[in-house]
Amino acid sequence: MSDTQPSLSDAIRLFRANDLPGAEAACRALLAADPDNAGALHLLGLVAAHTGHADAALDLFAQAIAEDGSDPSFHNSRGSLLFQLGRAGEAEEAFRAALAVNDRLPELHGNLGNALKALARLEEAEEAFRAALALKAEAPEMHNFLAATLRDLGRLEEAQGHLARALELAPDYLDARYNLAELLSTRGLLAEAEEAFRIVLEAAPRFIPARVGLAHVLQSLDRANEAIDAIEEARAIAPDHPLVQFTRRLIYSNAVPGWHLPMINDFERNDAYEAALKRAVKPDSLVLEIGTGSGIVAMMAARAGAKQVVTCEVNPILARVARETVANNGYGDRISVVPKLSTQLGVGEGGDLPEKADVFVSELINIGMLAPRMLSVLQHARTHLVKPDGAIIPRASTVHAMLVETPELARINPVGQVAGFDMSTFDVFRSPGYQQIDLAADAHVPLSQSFAALDFDFTRNMPETGEREIEVTVTAAGTCHGIAFWFDLFMDDEVVYHSGSRSRTNHWKQAMTFLDAPIKVLPGDRLRIVARYDNNQISFGVTGGSGDGIIGGSVG
Repeated sequence: MSDTQPSLSDAIRLFRANDLPGAEAACRALLAADPDNAGALHLLGLVAAHTGHADAALDLFAQAIAEDGSDPSFHNSRGSLLFQLGRAGEAEEAFRAALAVNDRLPELHGNLGNALKALARLEEAEEAFRAALALKAEAPEMHNFLAATLRDLGRLEEAQGHLARALELAPDYLDARYNLAELLSTRGLLAEAEEAFRIVLEAAPRFIPARVGLAHVLQSLDRANEAIDAIEEARAIAPDHPLVQFTRRLIYSNAVPGWHLPMINDFERNDAYEAALKRAVKPDSLVLEIGTGSGIVAMMAARAGAKQVVTCEVNPILARVARETVANNGYGDRISVVPKLSTQLGVGEGGDLPEKADVFVSELINIGMLAPRMLSVLQHARTHLVKPDGAIIPRASTVHAMLVETPELARINPVGQVAGFDMSTFDVFRSPGYQQIDLAADAHVPLSQSFAALDFDFTRNMPETGEREIEVTVTAAGTCHGIAFWFDLFMDDEVVYHSGSRSRTNHWKQAMTFLDAPIKVLPGDRLRIVARYDNNQISFGVTGGSGDGIIGGSVG
């Protein structure tokens, strides 16, 4: 600083050049000569605000106003800082004081509008923004502010019009473009919203709210894989951002069936698979798994000592997370997660498997044991992907069944009368075939002893359809609503998993086929039950009866 006394213009120039120490020195020099210099007090307050000294800044603004209350910029600076500090009520008072001095400044009306909006006084905020536009119709930021208020008032089309106008005036106005993208998404104009989000991200690739918004739009467009890519890009930029973490979990949970979580916590299932793998796997074993899901069974095979594990998963989202899980557990060098159907795997040079597998493990089971096309998939794997003497886990299954009375579950299986309304059209949303029942928790009355219904041998080709007729004796009086069934999985000659377990961690529970028409039964009645299977599911039917001549309706 020279010996020449600085002017207020010098201090302002230094402040605008972001030379805050120089601006502060100039202001203090001015105040040393004239302690009541309102302009210097105000500028020194701005320096204090910019350097994080909010209380000192507010005190300096108050001093400047006390010296000269006729300058609206002093009131505006005080109001702006109060607003930034979350003190919207005091900010309103400051902005109104500025407007009392000069109500022809559109930015003052805009600042007042933002304070009123923060106070949830939306109609007054709208009035303030419209006053700003009446003074300066070509102000894009005022159109943006007004649009945000109209959106909160539920006037979405009006809001969209003002955002469009803001972008006409300032095509590169990213805040307005982002607000437009969010508004379009809210209105269900998803293709337009996607385009708007992508424009924002092209200009600001690290803007996390826009990446999250794009992920939501892609999910709503049923483009789950792209939604995953979008949220993973956001995660790469800001892995700890709460919005990213929440949205990532939301998208993944909607993209993948929820039963995967209880499945990996089913300790009886886990113990059975691991025990069988420990018995089958040798140090030079190549293990093939079909349907990796979480990757836990593949990791069990690797932990059991397998030289290499190839596991396939057709759901690319599951495959992505399984690959990450495998790597996190240190098995990335021995486990290959292939995002394909097992029927698409190749064997040999350049294939997914270097040779046919020594051990073949699958978990294609559902609550009713037989999943759609499961027998065909197993047959293909045995023929094309597994050595003739390869171990197969599980190797067999027996399905057990029981006549059951369960009025509470029968009320919605099928859906019919509810609260006096015919809700039968809603039955289309019910799972086909059988439903899950938890015999440990759901109210029911056993009406017969359990009986073996069907047997499956997964080590050989079985007919694609089959049935067995069983005569079952009723052991208790009641109303037969259907047949509950469960299964034993024979992992090998010694290890057996029982889905009939009443453990709370048993994720499969049991299955239930409901009769089209319930049947009244008495002890000693004999019903002829037909247990059937095809390439999609197991089903049961009641084809006739003896004793009192009871006839049941066919099911499945």
